[in-house]
Order: sequence, then C-alpha cells, then structure tokens
Amino acid sequence: MSCPKKFNKEMLVAFGAAFMHYIEKHKLMEVMSRILAEILVADDVTDVRLWMGQNIRRIGVDIYSKSLDAFHRGVQGDFYQLPRNFYHRIVIHGKPGSGRKSLAHVLAQRWDLLILDVDVLIYHSINGAKQNEHTRLLQEGIEEDCVYKRSEAVGNLIQSRLLQDDALHRGWILFNYPNNKCEAKHLFEGFTVPPNKFIFLQIDERMAKIRILVNSYSPGPQSNISYLDRQMQQFRKSEPALNAYLSQRREVIYVDATPCFEQVKCEIISQLTKTPYILGKKYGEANALV
Repeated sequence: MSCPKKFNKEMLVAFGAAFMHYIEKHKLMEVMSRILAEILVADDVTDVRLWMGQNIRRIGVDIYSKSLDAFHRGVQGDFYQLPRNFYHRIVIHGKPGSGRKSLAHVLAQRWDLLILDVDVLIYHSINGAKQNEHTRLLQEGIEEDCVYKRSEAVGNLIQSRLLQDDALHRGWILFNYPNNKCEAKHLFEGFTVPPNKFIFLQIDERMAKIRILVNSYSPGPQSNISYLDRQMQQFRKSEPALNAYLSQRREVIYVDATPCFEQVKCEIISQLTKTPYILGKKYGEANALV
C-alpha cells in the first residue's frame, strides 16, 4: 500500500482542533483526572481496568450533572474550577457603545488572549497583498450587496484565522461578530472550534448613544447621530431572532453593561471564573450521560 508523500497540514490542524473541542465539550479531561485521583486513593485496587469499568459511568455522570446543577440552579461547589490547560474562547456582543472593544482588551490582557476585531480582519483581508477565495467571495458580496455571501465569507475568514497556531495555543476573544442569527448559528454549529463563552452586553439604546457621543473627542462617523441611528436600527432589526437563538445556548452569559466600566469588568471576570463551562444547546443534550 502506497502512502502519500505530502499531507494536508490545514486538514490535520482542523482535525486536531475539532478533537480537542470534543474532549472539552464532554469534559473528558476532568473525567480522566478524577479517575486517576480516585484510583490512587482507593484501597485494594488489584485490577485497574475492572475498577475503571465499574466506576467510569458514575464519575462521568457526577461531573456533568453537578455542572448542570451549577449552571441552572447556581449551586456552589469546587467542581467547576477551570482546568489548568483551559483556553478561553470568548465572544463579546452588544450594541455600539456597550463597551465591547474596551472590555475585550482588558480581558485579553488578563488571560493573554488573542484579540480579534472582525472589522479589522475584513479590512486587512480586502486590502492585503494576499487574496484568497474567502476574500474574493467577500468582495463579490459587497459589490452585489448580497448579505448571504458577505456573511459566509466573513465566517470563513474568521474560522481560518482561529485555526492558526496563536489562536489555538493561547485562546482568543472576538468582537464585531456575529451580526444576526444565521452568523451566530454558523459560529456555534459550523466552526471547527466554537466559543466556550458568549458575553451579551445589555444596555439601553439611549445610554449607549450618550456614551459614544460623550467619548468621541475626534470627528468621525461614530460621533454622527445619523450614523448611530442607522447602527442602532440595524441592531434592533436583528436582535430578536439573534437573542432567541442565543437564549438556547449554554455558553451565553447576559451582563448588564449600564454600570461603570470597572463594575462591568469585575462582573464579567466573576462570571467567567465561577460559572461552569458547559457547551451546546440547553435542551436536548441535558441527559446525554444519564
């Protein structure tokens, strides 16, 4: 049997990333750590394989059901401590003026995460020296004013960037995406490595506008009230369907962005530290291990 002389490195990276996400989603590292710890402290374990066969289901159900209890009922416990090798993959979403960019930089500095501003990624993709099929699709979508093509191209650009070494080995924080329900669904269900936390900043539209106008010290499109009105109108149009989808995801955290920046920052850090990470939809997977 002949073996190929070359292999597809991108496919290998994508497979490895998908495999690690599977391990994270089903808490296999936590299960294996608990098994090894219990074996070491157990008395008279003469057959390790037999002991594992008798106890692995109990341990798996215990870890996952306790995490679900903590998620749904706020039950306290030490079982949701993040593993040492845990990589945050965070999306920050909210109205313009909710503090997405500032919070992204603070959180990225705290956990040494890669910052990904999707607007900047799009700009460099279109104006960069290297053009690929995703860039060409994006340009076609812009020229044809086709929302579907633009969304597909932007999603492909983001996913390609998130499969690079720095994103895989550091974790990341992303903002300015998604903009509608279809993009959110693609983010969670179509990406090889989807986010494990989605922070939805809640703020009144009037307050968001005031913040932008007060903090705009230099002239620009963001300081124009007509431009802001168009942005807010677009957000209002897509928010109901987007929120209906996000409300079914376990990864989503709703945070009140009305208080001062420091209070919002501390609330987000507290939520990310204390809330157990459980991936997937709220309904339909709850009894996967029971």
